[in-house]
Amino acid sequence: MALGRAIGQEEGIPMTGELTSSTKSILGLSLCLSVLFLFCLFVAAAKRKSTIEIPEGSAGLVAYGSLISLASMEKTLGHKYQGPINPIHLTGYKRAWECLRPLNDPLTDPVDIERIDAFFLRGNERIPFDGAVELNIHPKRKGRINAILYLISNAEMISLDKREWGYRRVDVTDKIEECQFRGGRVYVYEGLPERRNAFLTKKGTYILMKEFVDLLASACDAIGKDFRDEFDRSTWPCKYEVVPFKNIIWGKTP
Repeated sequence: MALGRAIGQEEGIPMTGELTSSTKSILGLSLCLSVLFLFCLFVAAAKRKSTIEIPEGSAGLVAYGSLISLASMEKTLGHKYQGPINPIHLTGYKRAWECLRPLNDPLTDPVDIERIDAFFLRGNERIPFDGAVELNIHPKRKGRINAILYLISNAEMISLDKREWGYRRVDVTDKIEECQFRGGRVYVYEGLPERRNAFLTKKGTYILMKEFVDLLASACDAIGKDFRDEFDRSTWPCKYEVVPFKNIIWGKTP
């Protein structure tokens, strides 16, 4: 104490008022820097991605529609799925009901195939329709959708290429928000431009199958309420009429 008072008195520094104020300022600055440092650590941790190892001969598949349903995925694969199921976010894309699948497709149907005519019932009316609408994703700056990530074999991926006609497989390895990958690539199926309703010159009448909507709702609910709510928020509303299968009348004309 004597040494402190002597130094203060020699240099003309008050030991009660100004020193206390300076100390408070220093403590306040130190506290602010500490909070800033902790915040930076938190942000860095939040941005840090987990690493998923993709086994040799395998690839990642982002499911954003019917394949969110594990039952649908297993039916597509033809066997029970034993791999990981990871809820993820795909960035740079928007999800919408916009991929049109015609009943009579000039791009895939042989020339001599019989034409399929179909109608749906709306009250007492019998309405002809040209096909069904399906979910699609398309690139969109700052887009972000929730989805499910599966790991499947390359052979299974090639089989999916055939199943997903009207879609193309796109590499999105670097667009998964939560994860980075080693050992393989991650893909998603994006509708071909000629299948998107925004690019069709003749749209015709298309419908959305109610059973498809119910399948998606059930699959999202099985994952959890938050997943379902986010799915609804990140999907553009459907502008097509929802029709149950029982209300469809099929016919063929040569």
